[in-house]
Amino acid sequence: ALSHLQRQAAKLTPPSIALRIGMKKAGCSGVKYTLDYVSNAEKDDEIIAITPNFSIFVAATAWSYVQGSVIDYVQEGVNGRLKLNNPNETGGCGCGESVYFGDEPHS
Repeated sequence: ALSHLQRQAAKLTPPSIALRIGMKKAGCSGVKYTLDYVSNAEKDDEIIAITPNFSIFVAATAWSYVQGSVIDYVQEGVNGRLKLNNPNETGGCGCGESVYFGDEPHS
């Protein structure tokens, strides 16, 4: 995953130095992850330095949801994508757009 992230970030103009993970209301289960390449952290972001030249920024509002998560790069046929393996998720919607945390979907 790190190689993929660094390659994608380097393609941007200007090149990005981090992947920012956030969450927003969406889908039938309540929330979905946002993954954005950025050059600066927001004021309250948690900063995780992965290498001297690349970091993960986690939005303060997402931190409690994504602690313990692992970012993976998965190959599915000819397509590859980032996947957030989050042990805090308790379910998701059938279409795969959103996830929920707790006993019930947030609808």
